[in-house]
Amino acid sequence: ASNFSVTRYHIYEPYVDREGDGEQPDARLAAEEEGKRLEELHREAERERREQLEKAHLRGSHALKKVHLAQDRERLLKELEQMQNMDRMRRRQMVAQMPPQLFLPAYKRIEIKEEWQRELEFAFEDMYSEDRKIKGDLILQFEPQPLPAPSDRSRDNDL
Repeated sequence: ASNFSVTRYHIYEPYVDREGDGEQPDARLAAEEEGKRLEELHREAERERREQLEKAHLRGSHALKKVHLAQDRERLLKELEQMQNMDRMRRRQMVAQMPPQLFLPAYKRIEIKEEWQRELEFAFEDMYSEDRKIKGDLILQFEPQPLPAPSDRSRDNDL
């Protein structure tokens, strides 16, 4: 008696439903429908495979374009670098041919001109004093000379 248990829950609904008089489905129609469904699945799988191949082809062509653009960019950079080097060499040659006075500041050029003028004056004084055997300051040694007499012809030219 200890092996039995008592519950107060009772299932009121019947366990088995009785099926009414129904017709059995036609196996041929079911087979045709299943064939159509399998064929549709096969077509869909084929379509997905084609889409994946098309997407892969697009990705490949895009990657190839990027590679070509990168190569073109590298080639252009090399050409630009060569052109820049050639331009730099040409400019260096032009600068080497320019006289060095162009690169001097203005005050230095003025100093060089004044020094050149002094050297010319000293050379002139030395040359003048050699002929006359004059020593010392030339300004004190010069003798005033009268101006030449003006002629009528010079007056006409002056007018």
